Amino acid sequence: MDPIEEFEAFEGKAYSESTRRVYLSAAKKALRLLRIAPDKCGSYEELSCLLHQALADGTLPKTLRIGAFLSFLESKNPGVRVEEPDYGPVRTWILDRIERETKAVREASHYVRRDLALLACLCLAPDEGAPRRWPKSALTVAREKGGRFMVKLWGKEVEGGGLAVTLLYWHTWRERLDRPEQRRMYRKAWAYSDLLFPASNGGPLTKHALRNALLRLTAGGDGPAGVTPGMIRRAFIQLEGLDLRAARSGRVRKES
Repeated sequence: MDPIEEFEAFEGKAYSESTRRVYLSAAKKALRLLRIAPDKCGSYEELSCLLHQALADGTLPKTLRIGAFLSFLESKNPGVRVEEPDYGPVRTWILDRIERETKAVREASHYVRRDLALLACLCLAPDEGAPRRWPKSALTVAREKGGRFMVKLWGKEVEGGGLAVTLLYWHTWRERLDRPEQRRMYRKAWAYSDLLFPASNGGPLTKHALRNALLRLTAGGDGPAGVTPGMIRRAFIQLEGLDLRAARSGRVRKES
């Protein structure tokens, strides 16, 4: 058994070549730090447990990108499920911070509005890929009778609260660019871009956009230790799983 060779040939996900090299390098470094020879790893289950323990006790740096390698190992043991951490505090913190920032900064620049909207999108649709590449059509706003605004993301209504207001602010700015006088004030590339979050040249933002948006919220040491965009994504994917399990549990009780 040589998990490094097997991981290198693994086709479970369509990673780009550059991403695959990063993940493979991280897996090799993790084994070196633990002084484990690739051909003497024992079982997939044992190696997975060792890596999880090393991450938990700090032997391996949390910045080491071995998530894909761990997923590969767990795919080799479908009957084994490593206990998932509770991301409840992360969800509570990010939702509260987005709402507070949205309310506190009335005359915020469009960059601040964009960062808040990026993080809101990550929370609301963690399975839709990187928000920086989403089309403008992913976010829609309709005014209903009585003056209420219905905000939808990927066709699903965003319930009232901080996230809906955050997205409403951003949608208002994007729609404003359709006016000729506004195009003269801002970059034309923004106005003609089909992306929800265009960069200055009209193309997608850099891959560090979410991380930079999160850094602004965590400035001054605020927030859970080591929080990352990936952690926030997992936190809300976990929430969807919890909701699904709760719904199934309720249905079983009702049928019984």
